[in-house]
Amino acid sequence: NIHGSIIGYRNDSANLGDQYNLLAVQKGGEYVLTLGDGTRVWMNADSRLKYPVCFNDTLREVFLEGEAYFEVKRNPEKPFVVDIGGMQVNVLGTTFGIRAYADEREIRTTLVSGRVNVSAGKQVYELKPSEQAVFDKQTEAVKVAAVDTELFVGWKDGRLVFDNCSLERILKDLGRWYSFEVFYATSAAKEIPFSLNIRKHEKFAQVLELMQSTGKIQFEINKNTVIVK
Repeated sequence: NIHGSIIGYRNDSANLGDQYNLLAVQKGGEYVLTLGDGTRVWMNADSRLKYPVCFNDTLREVFLEGEAYFEVKRNPEKPFVVDIGGMQVNVLGTTFGIRAYADEREIRTTLVSGRVNVSAGKQVYELKPSEQAVFDKQTEAVKVAAVDTELFVGWKDGRLVFDNCSLERILKDLGRWYSFEVFYATSAAKEIPFSLNIRKHEKFAQVLELMQSTGKIQFEINKNTVIVK
C-alpha cells in the first residue's frame, strides 16, 4: 500500500518462495516502509532496500545500500538481519541507523536503543545504546565509539544535523536530499567547516542562504546547480 511517502507492506501469502521486493528511493526522496512483521524502515534519499515478499520461518533478512533507520519488531525466535556489503547487523528488537552509501569508504551503524551485533569477517561487535560501529570497506577494520546519535539519525525526523563538518560533506548530503549538483570555484572551499542543526526547509536555496549568512562562503544557484565561490 502506498500513501505519499509511506509504504505499508502486508505479508498476505505463505507460498512465495524466495521472491524479493526492491524499494529504490531516488535523490530528493524519502520513504517509510512497514514490513510484514511490523518492522518500520525509514529510507533516506538515494538508497535501496531489497526485502523478501515473505519472511521465512527462521530469519528476517533484508539487504541495504544507502541509508536507513530501522525500528525492528521484537521476535526472539526470528532474528532480523541487515546485509550490507562486507558486514551484517543482527538484531532482536531495536532502533538503529545504518549509513552504507556505495561511494563512501565507511559503513556506519548507530544504535539508538536495544542491542545489535555487527559482524565483519570473523569478528562480532556488540553495540550498546548511543554507540556506533564504523566499518572501513578497504581495511575491513571496525571501530566502536560512543556518539551523539542525533548527528547520525536526525535526518529521519526531518532535521539537518552536522557538527563541524566540511562543506563538501554537507553539500554532498544536501545534494542527495534536494537533488542538486555542486561545482567548486576553488578546491579550498571544500574544506570550510560548518555546523548545522535545523529543520529541513522546503527549498534547498533556504538552507544555502542560511549557510551564506555566516559570511564564510558564497553560492550561486542556477536551477538545480550550485556554484560555490
